[in-house]
Amino acid sequence: MHDDFIDLRSGHLSSENFWPSFTDIMTVVVMIFLLTSTVLMVRNWELIDQLRESMMAEQQASEMIRSTSEENATLEEQLAQAQYEISMLRMQILQMNEQNTRLASTVSDRDRQIVLILSEKQQLQTELAEREQRIAILDSNLAQLDKELAGIKTNMEKQQQELKQSKDQIVILQQEKLTQSQKLAALEDDYGSLKTKYEKLIRPARTARGKHVVSVHYQRVKGKSIIRFKDADDESYTTLNEKQLHSKLAALKKAHPNKLYIKIVIPEKSGLTYSEAWTFMKNLLDKYDYYYQ
Repeated sequence: MHDDFIDLRSGHLSSENFWPSFTDIMTVVVMIFLLTSTVLMVRNWELIDQLRESMMAEQQASEMIRSTSEENATLEEQLAQAQYEISMLRMQILQMNEQNTRLASTVSDRDRQIVLILSEKQQLQTELAEREQRIAILDSNLAQLDKELAGIKTNMEKQQQELKQSKDQIVILQQEKLTQSQKLAALEDDYGSLKTKYEKLIRPARTARGKHVVSVHYQRVKGKSIIRFKDADDESYTTLNEKQLHSKLAALKKAHPNKLYIKIVIPEKSGLTYSEAWTFMKNLLDKYDYYYQ
C-alpha cells in the first residue's frame, strides 16, 4: 500500500479497492451536504428572527405615528377653538373701549359745564358781596337815598333769583353727572354679565373635529382692508379681495356640505372697530360656517 491518494481512474482500480474508496467519497459528500444544510437552516432561522423583529418594529412605529396624528389633530382643534374665542373677546374689548370713549367724552363735557357754572356762581357771589357792601354804605344815608335803595333792593332780589337759578342748575348738572356715573357702573356690570353669557354661548357643539377647516385673517392697514385666506391643505395664506373670498367659500361650502369650519382670526392690532370686526365675522359665519347654518 502507498501513502498517496488512490488513483480512481478505471485503469488503475481493481475490484478490491474501488468500492471502499467510492464509499468514503460519498460519505464526505453527504457530510458536506448535511453541514451546508445545517448552516443554511441556522441562517434561515436568524433571518426569520430578524424579519419578525423588523415587523414588530414596523408595527410599533405605525402605532406611534397613529398616536402622534391623533394628538396633532386634537391640538389643532384646541388651537382653532382658542383663536376663535380670542377673536370674540377682542371684539368685546373693542366694543367696550368705544363705549368707554363715548362716556368719557360725555362726562368731560359735563365737567366743563360744571366748571363754567361754578365760575358764574363765584362771579355772582362776588357781585352780591359788592352789593351788600354798597347797601351798608347806603344805610347810613337811608333818609336821602330811599328811592335808590329801593332800586338796589330790586336789583339784589333779581341777582338772588339768578343765583338761585344757578344753584338749581348746578344741582341738576350734579344729578346728571351722578346718573352718568351710575350708567358707567351699569355698563361695567353689563360687560361682566355679557362676558358670562358669552362663555355660556361657547358650547362644545361647535368643533373642528372631522370638519374641513379654513382660516380667514382680517385686518385694516392704513385704512385699507386686507383679507388673507388659507385652505386646509395650504402651507401659507393667500391675499384675496372680498368678492374672491365669498366665491372661494361658496365653492368650499358646496364641496363640503355641513362640514365647512371657518376659523376667523382678528389680530390684536387689527385697526378695526368693533362694528367692522363683528359685521365681517357674522356675515361669513352665517353664510358658510356649518354651525351657523
